[in-house]
Amino acid sequence: RLRTTLATGYMLRLLLALATADALLLLAPRRLASRRAGLASMTLEISPPDGFVWGVNLDEGSPPPPSPPPSAALLFDCDGVLVETEELHRVAYNMAFEEFGLQIAGAPVVWSKEYYSFLANTVGGGKPKMRYHFTGLGAPEGARTHQDTAKAWPAPTARGGAVPADEAAGMALVDELQDFKTECYKQLVTKAGPRPGVLALMDSAIDAPGIAVGICSASTRGGFEKVARIPPRPHPGRNSGASR
Repeated sequence: RLRTTLATGYMLRLLLALATADALLLLAPRRLASRRAGLASMTLEISPPDGFVWGVNLDEGSPPPPSPPPSAALLFDCDGVLVETEELHRVAYNMAFEEFGLQIAGAPVVWSKEYYSFLANTVGGGKPKMRYHFTGLGAPEGARTHQDTAKAWPAPTARGGAVPADEAAGMALVDELQDFKTECYKQLVTKAGPRPGVLALMDSAIDAPGIAVGICSASTRGGFEKVARIPPRPHPGRNSGASR
């Protein structure tokens, strides 16, 4: 990445820009330093191959020197670490089961708190949880079992009522359930707040030199972005501003 700092108050006379497949080289006048103190500065960042990003440093005077590259990373899980969301996931699954009218042997499919905790600690991911519940397949070898595991495909009574004839049809139903569950969860999670102290911890890590901070999640992108409050991604190559 090539970073060239340009002072406001001067006409930006770019002499030449040469682009290659791997880099964009920018040649600009050398006399760009402001003769007057207190001018805001503008930063041009060029990040090949996507194009460039404009950013404005509103601090007075010269911008601070670039930070050294991180020597360590602090990674946060999302559900249960940043936000207590496990119960919201369970509620969203039950909302999807109710919407589809799922029944097994005439009884509605409902996941209790205790059973969902078992699933969360036995099988990772939403679709694998449902596959395990309906087939008993997908758990690690030697994992404990649970009496509430149905081991039978449900009938979606509100969507035609046909029990899946095989695993391919069953997984197609799982896909539809997961899509609807994600939309339910995205609505529920907007009311969830961060766990106590986690934002202060993240801010301290972000401000500490040499530490990169990231968030990891096995959730769907839609659900994760709602939790992390990530704004819609801008057009490739035309990013404007930055999100802390």
